[in-house]
Amino acid sequence: MAKQSSQNVRFSPLGFTIFELLVVLAILGILATITGPAMSRMVRHNRVNRAATVIASDLQNAFAVAARQREPVRILADAPSRSYQFIDRKTGAVLRIRTFYGDTSEYRLTKLEFNPATIDVYPNGVSSTAVTIDLENGDYKKQITASTAGFVRVKPKI
Repeated sequence: MAKQSSQNVRFSPLGFTIFELLVVLAILGILATITGPAMSRMVRHNRVNRAATVIASDLQNAFAVAARQREPVRILADAPSRSYQFIDRKTGAVLRIRTFYGDTSEYRLTKLEFNPATIDVYPNGVSSTAVTIDLENGDYKKQITASTAGFVRVKPKI
């Protein structure tokens, strides 16, 4: 066996140079700058879509509760606090409170507006009036409509 001379052996560094690390950080920074607004927009859309689903479900539930209890249920909306309540009209007891505003809410809506703000749902499955609900987060908007017969529909607001 022949001996290797020390001139043929090369030393290889075990880490990255500062320049290589700076290039990787620059690439990551550029990617974050590009994808940041798109991610923010997706989060806003997702929050509004989930809130619309919850509100539509709650409206359908109000019709079911009124029929099940055989007592009218009042839906009372409060636009400044972006919330609504289901109230037993006979006893005044609050059946449900839902809030879509502030850091405690996962939806963080910038607008939740019922038109009209008070709706009565009767045990026979009819409401006092049709309702339109506008909700938005930033530039993304949805509209929920509920007929007097309890047909609830979610659609994009234009």
